[in-house]
Order: sequence, then structure tokens, then C-alpha cells
Amino acid sequence: MRKDSKDAESTPSNSTQPPRGRIDRRTFLGAAALTGTTMFAGCSGDSDGGSGVGTGTPQQGGTLQWGGAVPVQGLDPHIDTSAASKRVLENIYEEVVALQDDYSIEPHLAKSFEQSDDNTLLTFELREGVTFHNGKEMTSADVLASYERVQNGDFLATGFFDFVEELRAPDDYTFEIQLNQPFAPFLAKMATAELSVMPAEQTEKEMVKEPVGTGPYKFESREIETSFTMVRNEDYWGASAEDGPFIDKIVKQEVPDASVRLQSFLSNEYDFINGVAPKDVSRVEQSSGVRLEKQFPKSLVYLGMNCDVEPFDDKDARLALDFAIDKEEVAQAALYGTGQTTASPAAPGSPWVNPDVEPRDRDLDRAQEHLDAAGLSDGYSATFKIPQSYPTQVQAAEVIANNVADAGIDLDIQQITWNTWLSDVYTDRNFQATTSSYLALWYPDVSFYKFLHPNGAFFFTNWTNDEYNSLVEEARTIYDDDARADLYHQATEILHEERAGHLLLWWQPSLYGAASQYQGDIGAPDGSTLQFTDNWLNR
Repeated sequence: MRKDSKDAESTPSNSTQPPRGRIDRRTFLGAAALTGTTMFAGCSGDSDGGSGVGTGTPQQGGTLQWGGAVPVQGLDPHIDTSAASKRVLENIYEEVVALQDDYSIEPHLAKSFEQSDDNTLLTFELREGVTFHNGKEMTSADVLASYERVQNGDFLATGFFDFVEELRAPDDYTFEIQLNQPFAPFLAKMATAELSVMPAEQTEKEMVKEPVGTGPYKFESREIETSFTMVRNEDYWGASAEDGPFIDKIVKQEVPDASVRLQSFLSNEYDFINGVAPKDVSRVEQSSGVRLEKQFPKSLVYLGMNCDVEPFDDKDARLALDFAIDKEEVAQAALYGTGQTTASPAAPGSPWVNPDVEPRDRDLDRAQEHLDAAGLSDGYSATFKIPQSYPTQVQAAEVIANNVADAGIDLDIQQITWNTWLSDVYTDRNFQATTSSYLALWYPDVSFYKFLHPNGAFFFTNWTNDEYNSLVEEARTIYDDDARADLYHQATEILHEERAGHLLLWWQPSLYGAASQYQGDIGAPDGSTLQFTDNWLNR
């Protein structure tokens, strides 16, 4: 089913912005310093090449050879959930508003927007002179048609339109959304590919197979499971000498084998690769002429406990497991030092993180206290179902099982296929303990509601708490960032103290390899996709 995919929030602003959610580099570095983080939604260079930010003048031209980890799947942004597809479509389609590196949302295809005093009317003034790749000018009719397509169909964001009373296009460059009640997540959802703007005539198709957007790059060709090519949009509305787009052509070769992909990159066949395996980080760092780039947050990995079945229906049994695990050791073993442990589902560096809640230290005495309180003084046994297609989670499970054995807890690791995980663990909830991950949790409604509230689309660990539910429900109606952050901070405390069914393990970064001639910021504000607008080749 397409609706409400697995795979958004801030006060409005009328300022104009550089293309595609980029903020000025000095502004970004300043924001990083203020939030106390150096690796959130941006990139951090860790090898001989230093930072991905180029020191010279950007150059136009050239072909970027990209070795991709996962083949591009569908090409319809309203439908496709594949991260591989989103990485290319991010450069072809655009949205009315865009996410920034500091997690704020700014106008994009809109030049300004306003919210009514009661937060139920959103009014967008669209840019004039924006053209689609087919040469047609974008107007409010295209935006309206794009949104109505999602509203009236069965698409990823269709569920969000339950909060929409009416969509209006009163003139060519004004677009209005009338909500039936205040609903803060809607504005953030508008900044995702799930509400990309496409030509009105394209919205009539059941599925888009040849994408036509307004973005800095145009679709040229695709060979299924083999390659994907896009070329620079010479008529891009946001083009500038400072922000690009600069690269003439981007050719993504599909190379699923991580070892083959890395070796080809180190042999100079590719300028750029994504999906560097954590175990290969040191090899990239020690190689000349290339650099490693990390980008947080790609995904949040967790240990899930089924709170409806023994022993995890008892909070003390869950706390015993928590105290028996050395989270730093687990993350180091799985990610070779590239990850970041966490006790919050909120994205690192975001205002939604409660700085006073941290992962519990391993303490076997405390673990025993909770075992005693649960009436399980001699420990307990549980099955531990792990998706075998994720090597980092398999490695983590082995370390976790060894850790907790010291507390008398026996976790029986059962490696299962991803399809089995989806059917048995997620759908049927036939499990005691498991691991999995979530992608691109940059907006807090996903982090706190979508998989932790019983009405959330991905709720499956069966942990419920009325106070927690009330807090995250109220947060959906609050537009003031400070007020919402306070609610999420309180919710985080409850998650931690009541030992929710999601025991959070680590944030995992996107890991990229880049040749020295490939310059510019690598990545995108959401931590998962890629934006090539201000990248260039210095050959």
C-alpha cells in the first residue's frame, strides 16, 4: 500500500534562499557551533582531502561518474519509497518549501508564505518564471494539480490530507491550503518528495515513468538495474555563479557489491560512491587522492521489544536488558566508530533532542535489581530476530547477546530474511526482540508519533503510555518551536524512564567516498538523499 510511507517544521519566513535547501556555508558552520554538533545533516571530511567544501572557484562542466550502492527503482516521487530513487529524484523535482541544514523550513518554489493566526490557513506566493523541464511555466494550477493528485489517490502522503479542508489556486501565483484544524506536521511534509510539484498534465498519470520537474537536473535516460543519467538544467530558475548547477552530466552506474564498488572507486573508475561499508572506512581514509564524507543522520537503529509478550510485558525486564548492554561497544563493533549512540528518536542537532537524557551505562548490578523486581532473578530467555540483510545489525546482535549473557539473559539470535521480518515481526508482531531501523527522521512527528504512538503508521512494539500519547498529540497542534520542543523533551523522558519498546541503539551516518577533484558539499539536509546543485569537478 502506498499511503503513509516509512520513509516533516518551523516558523515561516519570507526570505529568499539559495537553491534547494542550501544555506550559506558560513551560516551553516555557525549553526553547527550553536547547536553543539559538527555532523548533522551536513558533511564532515575525514581524510587527506579534508572537507568536501571546495577551496577554489567552482567550475562548470564535466561528467560526474557515480558508483551507486542500490539501483534506482521507481521514478514517481509521490509513490516511490526507495532511498536510491529519492537520491536522484531530489535533483529533478522540487517542492513548494524546502528543508534547510538547520532543520528550519524556508520558501522554495514559493517566494514567501504566511500562516493565519489560528494556524489553519497556509498561503503561498509562488515564484514567477519557474519552468519545468518541458519548457512549460509553473503556475499555481500545477501545484494544485500535484496536491490534488495525492489527496484523491493512494499515495505516500495521502493520509496527511485528512487534515485538509480545501486546496485553492485563486490566481496564477497564489496557492492556499485550508486545514480543518491546526496540524503542524503538514508544512514539514510539504518539504518532502512526497509532495513534489509536477506539471498538471503529468498528475493525470497513474504512475510517472519519465520524470519532469523544475529542478537543477533533468532526466536523460535509465537502464534498469544498470545505470541512470541526468543532465544539467540550463534553464534552472535558481542558477547562479555561486550555487550552480555546475556539472553537465551525472551518470550513476549501479554497483550493488560493496567490495567491487570500493575497488572501482579506488582505481579511479568513479569520482564518487555512496554506501561505503563501515569496515572499509579506514581503507578510504588511508588512500591518497580521495576523501571520506560522513553525513548524519541517515538512519536510527533500534532494538525492539514486544511489550505484549513475556518477558518484555514487564518494564523491569526491559530495564534489565537496557542496563546489561554496553551501547558504545555495540556501536563500535557494528560501525567501526562511525556511529553515534542515542537515547532520543529526535535527529542529532535538532531542537527536539532532550540534552538531559542519555543512553544508560552498562551496570550489571542495576540489571540484577530489575530482574529481581520482575521476579526473574535467574534471568530469562527470548528469541532475537535479526534481518540478515543488514550486516551491521547482525554484528550488533552478537555483541548484545554476549553483553546480556553476563546478566543471565539468553537472547537466541535468529537471522531472518527482510521479507520474513516484514511479515512475521512487523505485520503479525510475532516476536519477542528484534532490530531494525528508520530512515530520514528529521521531522519530529515521525520520530515521536509514527512508530511510538499506537495510532502511528509504523507502531508495532505494543508499548503504550497515556501521558506520552497526550504529549505527542498536543505537539501536532503547536507551531511554536520552543513550546513543541518542551513537549518532545517531556515525551523523551517518559520513553526513557518507562523503557519503551524501542531501545534506541545508534544513529548511523551516510558514508561516501569522493575523489579529490569532486568538490562541494556532499549530501542533503535530510541526511539521506543527495543534492548535486553546488557540486563541481575540478579536473
